[in-house]
Amino acid sequence: MKRMTWVENRSVEETVEDRTFTETYDTIVVGLGTAGSIAAIRAAQLGLSVLGLEQMTCMGGTGTVGYVSNYYFGARGGLFEALDEQASRLEREGHLLGRVNVEPKKLVLEQAALQAGVTIRYEAVLIGVYVQENRVVGVCWIGPDGVQEAGCRMLIDCTGDASAAAMACCPTHFGRDSDGTTHAFSNVMLSIANGRLKTFYTDSGYVDHTDAADLTKQLIRSATLPTHLKDFYDEHSRLLKVAPLLGVREGRRIEGEETVTFQQLLDGQGTGEPLFYATANLDNHAKDFALESDLQQDWTVVSGLWSLNLHVPIPLGALIPRGLDNALVAGRSLSVDHDIASCVRMKRDMHKCGEIAAAAAFLALQQGTAVRDVSSKRLLALLEETGCAGTAERPESPWLTDEADIRAGLASDSPGIAIWSARRIGSAIADQLNAWCDQRDNDHLRKHSAFALALLGQRSAIPVLREIVVSRDEFMPKTSHMYSQLRFHAAIYLLGKLGDTGIVPELMRIIADRSVREPEESWIANKFIVSADDYRFQSVSYALMALLRIGDGDLASREEIARFLRSTVLNGDFHVQFCLNSTPEYKLPQQMGDRLQKLASKRLSLW
Repeated sequence: MKRMTWVENRSVEETVEDRTFTETYDTIVVGLGTAGSIAAIRAAQLGLSVLGLEQMTCMGGTGTVGYVSNYYFGARGGLFEALDEQASRLEREGHLLGRVNVEPKKLVLEQAALQAGVTIRYEAVLIGVYVQENRVVGVCWIGPDGVQEAGCRMLIDCTGDASAAAMACCPTHFGRDSDGTTHAFSNVMLSIANGRLKTFYTDSGYVDHTDAADLTKQLIRSATLPTHLKDFYDEHSRLLKVAPLLGVREGRRIEGEETVTFQQLLDGQGTGEPLFYATANLDNHAKDFALESDLQQDWTVVSGLWSLNLHVPIPLGALIPRGLDNALVAGRSLSVDHDIASCVRMKRDMHKCGEIAAAAAFLALQQGTAVRDVSSKRLLALLEETGCAGTAERPESPWLTDEADIRAGLASDSPGIAIWSARRIGSAIADQLNAWCDQRDNDHLRKHSAFALALLGQRSAIPVLREIVVSRDEFMPKTSHMYSQLRFHAAIYLLGKLGDTGIVPELMRIIADRSVREPEESWIANKFIVSADDYRFQSVSYALMALLRIGDGDLASREEIARFLRSTVLNGDFHVQFCLNSTPEYKLPQQMGDRLQKLASKRLSLW
């Protein structure tokens, strides 16, 4: 038997004698948050003996101790609906004022767990797992009663960071490919405004929450921002408390039996039989799209489809850590890629993941099989009992197929659906796009056709794209209600993607230019460019990444680009920042110079 612990950000293995645990449970659920609370309750309702370990002092995670009381998209249906109704009923009976039902929800979840027979251990921090061959046979934790351990027949990891799975040596991923950064976190506060309870949050920055020092630093810093800790409060607005749990949007992601990727979704490639469809837009709260993947920039920067809802099929394999026979991961650590993670993390969907994990664990134990061999038919039937299964017909596709419709879309101020529709059609529409690109009667049609051509890899788009950049075309499309990009920033990205060496001098001018450009009111309302700092950061970050891409592909231009970047970006005078999403009164600066310098230095070292 092996005892696996987490030391200095890696799993350390120790061979130990076979354990005879004092207590052994059918299922141990590690983490009783958004997914884990439902997993523990449902597993116990199905007749399993369940131990729930939670490092906080209540159940519910983000929806209770994190003070995020509302839902943002996600698929309806499942055990959580009835529990939410109980919490709402308690609130309506006068337990709280306002619409903040976090305290009733804590009570309802705990009562449901205890009534079902769950053994709960609060303030319990996982410190080790016991593994025998491909099975997790027990866990070790530290809590108020010291170090304790228990055996299990099934393990459900609902830590939000795949902590147990990572200890057991399941491969995991963290953040995006370019620099390992995860999505921005928030810090929610609870206040009384005019006699009513109210929650409020801002995007507070970036944190590696797997690093204790960084997490501690950001907990303190975010709680003392001027958006939270004001100089003055009066009887109309009083601060009650700040959530003890940060609103972390992305953690470790497992490598599962199956992985769901953004590319698969857009290509219509199937995975295993979906148990439900996670539903949301790519809600990543990013201001640094220039550092995201090509596919995400194609979608959001070029096509402006940030707010378009996606329906992501989630198969059982996405919950099963690769290499383990009796473990499941429920919550935001599903086996998905970084691009789609921001869509597959909504509270409703995480509740559903917890219920699915419980049902799969029950069937695996009942059948005496590895969890991957659970019958999909039986699993869906069990999920249908509570309305958790979500395999209903999906909404109609928004994509256009008629040439006249695509032309009309490209000629409009909301071109995103048409741009992506042309990308889906591919080379068959290239000739028509070139013809629209050559005409001079409609500026939108010409420029948006160039965008579509560039997404198809057609270099014939370069002259129009150069024109957009040189003229600093600041048109902001209206496809998305938020996070729309200026047209010349999208053109910079596309010219870098096409490897256009002719735009290099202009990109250098953009980086060297320190003149101030205040945002227009419509940009501020769009929540992407709300300050002069935002404008410059977007221009510089897109230009920098385009230069690096051009240098990657063109040996002749490398020396000139490297010399320029060393004299501008990689010196002590370089400074860029953007404003995190906040309130109109307070613009929270996020320093980005160091991050861009590190990224540029790393890329140049490869040349």
